[in-house]
Amino acid sequence: MTNAALDISIGDTLALLDSDFAEFAAGVANDQYAVWLGAGISLAKLPGLEGVVQIVLEHLQARVGLTNPNCIFRRSLDRILGLINLTADEWKEADYAKPIADWRDRERICKNLTSAYARMLDQHPQGMDPDYLVWTAIDVVGRYGDPAITPGPEHLGLAALIAEGAACDTASANWDPLIERATEHLAGATPGLLQVRILPDDVKDNSARARLYKFHGCAVLAGTGGAAYREKIVGRASQIHGWEKKGENKVIAGKLLDLAISKSTLMLGLSTQDTNIQTIFVGAQENLPTSFPTHPPAVVLSENAVGPDQVSLLQNFYKTDYAAKTQAIENSALLRSYGRSLLPALWLHVVCAKLEAFVTVAAPVLPSPDIDKLRAALRDLRDGAAFAAAASSQEDYMLGALPVAGRTISLFRDGKPLEPAAGVYTPLSINCVAKSLADPNLPSSGLPQLALAAALLGHGQATGAWSCSISDPANPKSGAVRVAGKVQAAEVFFAANTQAANRIVADGRAAENDNAIIVHSHQIPPAAPRNPKAAPGRILPRGRREISLASLGDGATDLNALFMRFKSEIRL
Repeated sequence: MTNAALDISIGDTLALLDSDFAEFAAGVANDQYAVWLGAGISLAKLPGLEGVVQIVLEHLQARVGLTNPNCIFRRSLDRILGLINLTADEWKEADYAKPIADWRDRERICKNLTSAYARMLDQHPQGMDPDYLVWTAIDVVGRYGDPAITPGPEHLGLAALIAEGAACDTASANWDPLIERATEHLAGATPGLLQVRILPDDVKDNSARARLYKFHGCAVLAGTGGAAYREKIVGRASQIHGWEKKGENKVIAGKLLDLAISKSTLMLGLSTQDTNIQTIFVGAQENLPTSFPTHPPAVVLSENAVGPDQVSLLQNFYKTDYAAKTQAIENSALLRSYGRSLLPALWLHVVCAKLEAFVTVAAPVLPSPDIDKLRAALRDLRDGAAFAAAASSQEDYMLGALPVAGRTISLFRDGKPLEPAAGVYTPLSINCVAKSLADPNLPSSGLPQLALAAALLGHGQATGAWSCSISDPANPKSGAVRVAGKVQAAEVFFAANTQAANRIVADGRAAENDNAIIVHSHQIPPAAPRNPKAAPGRILPRGRREISLASLGDGATDLNALFMRFKSEIRL
């Protein structure tokens, strides 16, 4: 059977977000979801539970004293294998004299132990530290904190959502630092974007825009932060059972409970088999019972199928409705797209949703049908960008797309690309859609006019007036978009203000004789140099053109008239 969640592309995921999961996507764009992460989110970069099981078995088998019946490693291995039902024949095949890789039933043993992984990690060799299997056998610091491990498309997509103010609360059961590394890749080392919360005192710092609750600890901090962080590495059953009731965990547990109550839940790579996670959601249901349907959906699972523990989660959420509405509830929850396509798709959706919302600010008196056409044009541009990513190349796509988007917005705001220390990406706005619309600085930001310009370019492409593409961003003269008309093509730059436009010109990105267009969000000052209008005739002049979207959009009451004015200004 094919794995639809694995095979789906970013573009096809966007189609789901536009249709069956439109309400969920709108909820994400308004920061209504807390993101809950499990090991599955990092499977392409780090071993999952089956890999962890094999690592532990290999570590113990390699240390078994074959002639010593009291060997502590043998006894530890015996107890671990005793957690699953092995037949007498399978016990014989589990030959401690042979490497685990040579065991006939290795795959079945490892798979079966994943459901008992927490109890397995409690079977430490007698006399060793209780966390021996995590700290030494798995080598949690060296393996999961390895500085050579880079973020994948899942982590980059989530970091972009965090930057856009659409994922302000994330809870992770993972030890790795890939979300933090993705955030640093996007935004540099500048503080204030993401705060990692592990210790109780961490919740006192509310200076960052987003929070990452690593309730099972952090491999990097465990290696550098001393005993307090080593104790927070959670994996053993003795730590997980009753975790939320232990004094040292009550503060973080309280925050997680609040997330489960106050926000809808998006789960990625998390089976919810750990009892501490289950208890959090049981507590949420007890405090705020839920009836189906909810708006937006209370739980969305990034999975190929609803697993047994996830069934329990849904039953707990919809206690009174689950039996009678099982199929409808599971259909509303199961989004068959794994994080590597879902999170990049959500990033593209959020950016587009903001632009769609801003269009109405730039052209407030356009009729609703015309606004709908502009929004559709923006989605067409978004989809064109999304389908540039093959189903198996999401990481390469994100590593390329984020810097292009970051350069475009940086040129728009400041007239220059981002400095290396600032990372590769800057958000369209730092708040979710609703908060961005309520921002009193929005009218002066130039963003509404940027949205209108992008929509008009998309409309022109949809109607066959021109085509849009992206030039090589390494070329300083490449704009935000290259627009090719029937006669000529031009690089288009967007400028939020006069300073940005002046820098674009002064740095030679759009020189006087370049076939370039600077689209100003606001009025163009009289002193700004402008080429004269084209003389009558068939041949369109080359040379820089500068146009004001504020002048075009203000008072526009008809899309056709607005578009013809825009088309005559850019002269392609």
